[in-house]
Amino acid sequence: MKICNVNDGSTNAPRLTLYGNAWGLLELPQRPSKQTWAFEVVLDKIREAGFEGMQADASSASVVRKHGLRFAASGRVNSPLDTDDVINHAADVGADAVTLHVGWGMETDAEMDAYAQSVLEAAQAHHMPVFIETHRATMVQDIYRTHCLLQRWPDLRFNGDFSHYYCGAEMTYQGFDITRSYLLPILQRVGFFHGRVSNAECIQVDAVDAGDGQTNAHGRDFLWMWETGATFWLKQAHQGDILPFAPELGPPSSGYSLTYVRNGELAELSDRWAQTLVLARLAQQAFENAAMISRGTVPSP
Repeated sequence: MKICNVNDGSTNAPRLTLYGNAWGLLELPQRPSKQTWAFEVVLDKIREAGFEGMQADASSASVVRKHGLRFAASGRVNSPLDTDDVINHAADVGADAVTLHVGWGMETDAEMDAYAQSVLEAAQAHHMPVFIETHRATMVQDIYRTHCLLQRWPDLRFNGDFSHYYCGAEMTYQGFDITRSYLLPILQRVGFFHGRVSNAECIQVDAVDAGDGQTNAHGRDFLWMWETGATFWLKQAHQGDILPFAPELGPPSSGYSLTYVRNGELAELSDRWAQTLVLARLAQQAFENAAMISRGTVPSP
């Protein structure tokens, strides 16, 4: 497996790096407020919260950097013929990396192979870390088919958004302790994380119970996934490498955020900004656990 991590050019030890996600920070603060934060306000808020970067459309790269933040790109590839252009565009704006939705999930094995080859070739040609996102309605929406794809293309790397597997594949139905073993070949290849917690039925839910402030059962399962992916990542990381973690909580207009009508207005059940900070804290906890595992100071997961 070829390794192409995000690297900050320093001699620092490998580390977790928090990125905001522009889509996941839309329509804040919490509804039913009628005023939303402008993009530049969002940039200031995530920097003040300790985030080091922002993932957004390539057209936003310059304004992101003006606010003292690193920049990562994202994109969609609908045909292998599109792949080089999408990755080249990210390289042109100096993105740290690009995460991709690839295909629509209805591809034959041969069509998946064509996508995989195009991603690997373009990543090498443009010297760009490229991470295929584990997302519904893409060619890697299915855990088993992704396993098979990796047998043919072991150099692929992933942006782990495991809410889509945990909910879409209902990983707790057979039992999470059973189904999580299927994730290991994918977790070995994660170089970027999108932070969203789901349960087995809803794609976006809180990771921490409001009543007692404790991480709930599905939140603990996601901690294991993030910790295990980070443990694998640390085994092959070099100085200057960074592991981006970007909380990505979809806004009400996307249908991800659970909402209800209050006094005739759409209101969110969750405080997405508060949960963004919770996810950042949990990611840091998972990485610290992974570092201890890598040093041999706690048992491996």
